[in-house]
Formats: sequence, structure tokens, C-alpha cells
Amino acid sequence: MGKWRGLFFLIAFFTGMLFGGEDFFQPFSLRNIRIRSDDPVAELFFWKNISSRALRFWPAFFLEKDVLRKTVEAEAPLFCSIHWTGIAGAEVLIQPLQPWIVAHWDGREYYVSRDGFAWETANELNEKIKGIVRPKAPLITFSEDFPSPALGNSSALVSRAVFPLDLLQGWLDGLAENRWVARIEQINVSRREGKFLLQLVFNKGGAHVLLWGERPRWKELSSALSQIMEQLHFLGDNIIIDTTYTDRIIVRSMARGDQEGSGR
Repeated sequence: MGKWRGLFFLIAFFTGMLFGGEDFFQPFSLRNIRIRSDDPVAELFFWKNISSRALRFWPAFFLEKDVLRKTVEAEAPLFCSIHWTGIAGAEVLIQPLQPWIVAHWDGREYYVSRDGFAWETANELNEKIKGIVRPKAPLITFSEDFPSPALGNSSALVSRAVFPLDLLQGWLDGLAENRWVARIEQINVSRREGKFLLQLVFNKGGAHVLLWGERPRWKELSSALSQIMEQLHFLGDNIIIDTTYTDRIIVRSMARGDQEGSGR
């Protein structure tokens, strides 16, 4: 019995030395953490979300780093990456998301980055975080056919845009091939007959161009549409230029009917 008691006290002694030494020397603490950020407001989102356990024990930090990164990116329009350096060090990069377009979904206005992250333009962090600048591009309005980014995660400040951005980029590239694209103030996107329908808005809403979202056909329309656009100031206000017919382009007054594509 005395033998086992002595062994117990010996184990307790060395265990106490181990924990006492760890508490004093902290060999498992995160030794070197480098934050690369140009904005102290952006950096604050990292420090306020890191746990004390992650700072005290570097193995815990690297187990939690993915959750930490996702939390930072959900709470603010920021990009965050975390990399291991050395045995007990880390390098953290925090940058503001760059708005690529401005879009309307469900009555709300969003910034959307090229990576598909979306956040409301009205959020006060857009003014507090350096580097977030409203892009000089036409406003893009999505109809009720397309879900809002907020539907995916209503509690997160930053969500994912559901719309295929490569398709949207193709439209913008196609429109950019025409010199009158700089005059487009708004692009309304909807669905008709199972296809995408674009409504290009000019002259403060005084002129609208209806265009199917099939970019290869735009080359056929380019020359004729450019000639019409050059004469736009002679046509007056409240004009619809409808290119959705298969064999012709119709120019009509908005008062004559709806603005949807016919597809005939």
C-alpha cells in the first residue's frame, strides 16, 4: 500500500511541475503572430473573434483557424487568410472586399465582389473600413425570379450571391464592345420564356433596350442597334427598343404596352 502511495505522490509531483512550468514558460503559446492589414478597424475583427485558448495553445489555434477565418468574413466585408509560420507562429492577411458591381435584390442594394460575396451598401462598415469604394458601373436589378443573397444566411453580414457571376461577366464584356455602353445607367435582369431577359436603361429611364441574354446573337444586332442608339436623342423620351423578335427590331413608345420581350 505504501509503495502505491509513494508512486501516486511522485506522479502528482511531476504533473504539478509540468503544469507549473507550462504556466510559467508557456511553451505551447502562440509565439509569433503577424497581422498584415492596412486598417485597424479590419484587424479588430480578428482579435475580437480569436479565443483565449487559441492564443494560449498554438495547436488549438490551428484547429480553430478555419472557423475563425469564416467568422471574420461573415461579420464584415473582409477577406481573411491564415497561414502557419514556423512551429508556433502564424501570418494573417486581412483585406477589404472590393465591390465589383452594385445590385438590387428584393428591394435592397448590395455590393458584390468578383468572388461572389455580397453585402448591403447601406452597412456602416463600408464607411469605416478603408478601401471599400462604390464601383462606376451600371446598377444591376434582379427580378423576383432570383433569390436574394440574404436568404442563404440572414444572420451573416456578408453572404454569397446565388446568380452565376461568370454569366454576368460575359454580359458586361459583351456590352463593353459597344461604344454606347457607357450610357447605360441600369440593367434589369429577369426571366421570360425560360430565358434571361435584359432591360438596358438609358437617359434617366427615358429609353429602354430589351435584349435576350444570349450573347452570341448580340453580334447580329450590334450594327443595327448602334445606328438606332446614335439617333436616340431624336426619338424623344419613353422609348422601348425591342430586339427580342427573331427577324426585326421594334422601336415603340412605352405607353403602347408592356416592356417584356416577345420572343416572336
